Amino acid sequence: MQKKQCFVIPAKGGITLVIKRRLSSLRFVLNNIAQIITSKGYSIIIFCFLLVNTSFAQKNTFKTGRPTTKDYYTKISYKNIRGKLIVPVVINNKTYRFLFDTGAPNLISSALASQISKNKSTTISVSDANQKEQRMQRTTIPLITIGEVTFKNTSALVFDKTSNLLFDCYAIDGIIGSNLLRKSVVQILPKEGIIILTNNPKKLQLNKRKSIDLTLEGNQSSPYINIRLKAHKNASEKVLMDTGASGFYDMCKKNYHILEQNNIVAPFATGTGAASIGLLGTSEEQKQYLVKVPALEIAGHSFKNVSTITSSDSNSRIGSDILKYGAITINFRDKQFYFETYNSENDLTEKHFGFTPTIKNNKLIVGVVWDDTLKNKISSGDEILKVNDNYISELNICDLITKDSPFKINTTINITVRIKTGNVISLALEKH
Repeated sequence: MQKKQCFVIPAKGGITLVIKRRLSSLRFVLNNIAQIITSKGYSIIIFCFLLVNTSFAQKNTFKTGRPTTKDYYTKISYKNIRGKLIVPVVINNKTYRFLFDTGAPNLISSALASQISKNKSTTISVSDANQKEQRMQRTTIPLITIGEVTFKNTSALVFDKTSNLLFDCYAIDGIIGSNLLRKSVVQILPKEGIIILTNNPKKLQLNKRKSIDLTLEGNQSSPYINIRLKAHKNASEKVLMDTGASGFYDMCKKNYHILEQNNIVAPFATGTGAASIGLLGTSEEQKQYLVKVPALEIAGHSFKNVSTITSSDSNSRIGSDILKYGAITINFRDKQFYFETYNSENDLTEKHFGFTPTIKNNKLIVGVVWDDTLKNKISSGDEILKVNDNYISELNICDLITKDSPFKINTTINITVRIKTGNVISLALEKH
């Protein structure tokens, strides 16, 4: 008997879900759906200690600017700091640190903007990955050089905030986004720590058998690909290829509910709290879901036992952890995506401590509690005072973000927590 195939197709005002059945042309159209996942099994991964996502939505166009040369090919060395790709760029003969983020538009700090542009700019409303909104100015960068390629009159948002975990902890001055890359070919080689930027794909060694179609959406030319999700129902899902997002795969929560109602998604665990941090702060407390996907396929490559936490974003995404498993090429120009993997298959099963920590107001707190046995001991918002022998108050908060997390590298852990009543308790936890 043929398995059911489910396809996710973008549409104005929402998403259309089409369920095909063998020997039948009947189609069921459901509005406002973005994801399809089937969940079975019982193992989940421990999510990244901090997820800093910088995706934006705006109505004004960012499709301005162009390279100063017709043909270009350049190599840029990058540093991968906990899933953030940091590259050097040159503006006005001075080198700055930027995040390389295909899921966001160009963005610069207000301090940098005041140095490079005196033009009057418009103010627009933008939102981060947690759907937190803020008004930002849109400006023009006269000249910006990445590698040996210079781009002229490129649009950028101006981030006007003196203190921000993303900017401060990664010591960056801005973001290179998809609107700058929209007519280029980007190849990321993780083993070499190199990004190749060119407008000629023939200068790259590309295997068409390892490619899938790419679409550019929105005013910032965000790159989307289709992935396959395999379980008792198979699905094709459109996701954002987001190099600025830490982690491997995030699923959009607003669509989870519809999928769950249609018996496509089932949660492994639920909890209430805040699980992620966006550019504009920690997400609001709300019900969260952990979901396990038995098999996920990207450009023909299979990943087993992929776990995800539902997000508040308007779309799901593949993040920078894909670079742990191979090199990627995002051909914005010809709308193709390539994935050259190191192994034929990867198993992403990982154990966890039963809760997800996060950071709020520069404090390490309990984000979401998943394990039912822990829910009568700790809850979202409880402050974590001590991890093993380390008092959190004595640590630099940025070390918790940019260095290896003790929640990731240890299989057993001791934490001291100040709970809502003010009492301080200690817990010895083991991954399971």
